[in-house]
Amino acid sequence: MKKVFFNVAIFAMVAASTGCKTKQMATSQPKEPTASEQVQQMRSEAALIKAQQELADAKAAADRAAKQREADAAIAEHNAKVQAERLAAATEQPCQLYDDAEWFTGIGVRRVKLNSLNTAATALLRSTQQQLRLKLKGVYKAVVRDYFDQMDMDEGSYAVSHIESAGDYIIDQKCNETYEACRKNTTPDAEGYVTLYMGIKVSKKAVVEEIINEISKDKKMEVRFN
Repeated sequence: MKKVFFNVAIFAMVAASTGCKTKQMATSQPKEPTASEQVQQMRSEAALIKAQQELADAKAAADRAAKQREADAAIAEHNAKVQAERLAAATEQPCQLYDDAEWFTGIGVRRVKLNSLNTAATALLRSTQQQLRLKLKGVYKAVVRDYFDQMDMDEGSYAVSHIESAGDYIIDQKCNETYEACRKNTTPDAEGYVTLYMGIKVSKKAVVEEIINEISKDKKMEVRFN
């Protein structure tokens, strides 16, 4: 009888102990969050992600700004160097030619796009030829007028008008036949432009001989000219 009672007591104690552990395990399980708490948690996580993204964006913007400052500084340095070279070239005046006992000369300068350098050279040659043409005609006209002033002849006379026109004709021809005695250009600037320099020349002897030959076609003019 005592043995049966003892077994029952042991069984009761084990049962009580198991129930206690079960109760403790039940109370130690986490509480399921409510819908409101879940929404709040998602908002917090979204705010954290946003803050992290803003921080990354700010860092990237700072990096871009630093690189842009470096690029701007490099461009400014390059532009300053190019400008200095252009000023030096302008001061030195490449292709600077001067009239002497043998040659009449003309010089031209033009700022052009680098990709149109070839066509620009042709245009500059034409404008430089025109400059030389006007110079020679002015010199020739002054010499002829001075001579006929000394001879006390009317500017509208046959000799004056025909000798001047003959000279103009030859000067036009000779200037059109001129060639580049010199052509140089600067390095491109930041906008892709270069300064183009050109020098041309024509033989004084050739001009004078051609004028004399032209005038000699008319014996009356030849006598006056001689």
